[in-house]
Amino acid sequence: MKKYFPKGVINMVFGMPSLACFRSIEENLAFANQLGLDFVELNMNLPFCTVQALQKENLPSLCQKYGVTLTLHADENLFFCDFNPLIAGAHLQTMLDTIVLCQESGIPLINFHMSEGVHFSLPDRKLYLFEEYESIYQERLLAFREACHQTAGNSVRLCIENTGLRMPFIFRAIDLLLQSPAFALTWDTGHDHSAGGTDAPFLLARKDRLIHMHLHDALGKKNHLALGTGEIDLRAVLNAASPQRVVIEVKVPDELTASVSYLKSHLL
Repeated sequence: MKKYFPKGVINMVFGMPSLACFRSIEENLAFANQLGLDFVELNMNLPFCTVQALQKENLPSLCQKYGVTLTLHADENLFFCDFNPLIAGAHLQTMLDTIVLCQESGIPLINFHMSEGVHFSLPDRKLYLFEEYESIYQERLLAFREACHQTAGNSVRLCIENTGLRMPFIFRAIDLLLQSPAFALTWDTGHDHSAGGTDAPFLLARKDRLIHMHLHDALGKKNHLALGTGEIDLRAVLNAASPQRVVIEVKVPDELTASVSYLKSHLL
């Protein structure tokens, strides 16, 4: 199956997210093969993509069968900086188990979200507990960073995805994690667009760590639109970021198929 690359960017490969309409890893891999894509980003919130479920699969064999590789999107409920050490410890262990799974299965990348944590609604503002107790928050971050660094080594990269969170304590937290080479960055184009473009300057100032992209179109606050149906200058963001790996994060089969066609005809 022929793979497709942007002109002049020989190391860029394209994949798809796991689709909600499919009920197995194999269905996703088969569809990625049909579209000529390089990989599937499995979302670990799906019941067949938890660490325990994936450990029961022969992932290298499935990938070889369809000529498609895998990356992982970590469970979005991970809350590894919780002030309760039992909760934080369970979530940290989940990430460490995920890293080991990746090493055993030849999966090079885990994408994950930063949580803004719990906030208290005051009469005049939201009080974010991670910001109010930032020294404790950063202690938790350091423990998370060092454990992941020791486990991942050079074999797995943990990519922090921008989610439109504009709180300064989140940006400081990301920089703290990036002090370890195990961590890198994901640029989600729709999240940045919906946040008014506030993520892009932060990401581009750290372009040497920007290796991954979630590419989708957007209209105002509406995200995950098919490529070419929104307001984003997709060629400009691809050229600006030059990521190594791009997930076409469109989540309906027909729209994903149209997006791959648009990619080949307008962006390559």
